[in-house]
Amino acid sequence: MDRLPPSATPYPELVAAWASAVEGFAATAESLTAEQWYAASVLPGWTNGDIVAHVVGIEQDLLGEPLPTIDIDWDTKPHARDLFSRYTEIAVEARRGEEPGEVCAELRKAISARRAQLATEPHDLGQVVRGPGGWELPRGVVVRMRCFDIWVHEQDLRMATGEPGEPGTAAAWTAASQMVKGLGRTWAKSVGAPADRSAIVDVTGPGVVFRVQVATGEDGRARAIEADPAARADVIVTMSWPTFAALSTGRPAPEQPGIDIDGERGLGELLVTSLNIAP
Repeated sequence: MDRLPPSATPYPELVAAWASAVEGFAATAESLTAEQWYAASVLPGWTNGDIVAHVVGIEQDLLGEPLPTIDIDWDTKPHARDLFSRYTEIAVEARRGEEPGEVCAELRKAISARRAQLATEPHDLGQVVRGPGGWELPRGVVVRMRCFDIWVHEQDLRMATGEPGEPGTAAAWTAASQMVKGLGRTWAKSVGAPADRSAIVDVTGPGVVFRVQVATGEDGRARAIEADPAARADVIVTMSWPTFAALSTGRPAPEQPGIDIDGERGLGELLVTSLNIAP
């Protein structure tokens, strides 16, 4: 894959991207040393092992397996404030006494079962299905969300190992498309850009390379579309793929982010600081 996948990506390609994400995540999880497994992750309140338990819990939920029944003192979990974060915390808390090998074995079992499930489901991307936490969502949205979440969490684990992964996988491109999808709302709502202003976000790689323009349309909604190299805008923000991915998911940016803003600097700085679409 060498470009942002369209919103109407065929179901088999979406499933292949999910498989790319989950296999990369599992291999990285299995490579963690005991010290890395139990070390604090980049996510508040979670170790790196907790991230693995989280992915296990979501995939098992999508298989229809019930959440563990446990008592949690939410006053001791300040990072789990809303309903969805508490939903994800249950599977994590339930596995905190398990050995890393046990959790990784659960992950491999869940992956195998999910592969079989996705292989036999109808290819109708618009059909409403049960998503994480019981949310009813279109099938295509659920697969994209899982691809995005799992790919991002692989990068979280790689921060612990210090080993960079392959930056241009199908999972990475699908995650990028989810980030780009959020640019319209970011530009209109978070930045509060006037209707007559537009921006270009130029991501230079490695692995994932794209140039998109975000502007408000005649319907009053802002959205991002692919832009050709000659396109101009009121502000052009240029950065690497690792920097864009980190900022779009609320993770620490690389030590040398190398962000270039050309044009209306105030709008550009607001855009850069508002990119996060992660919950």
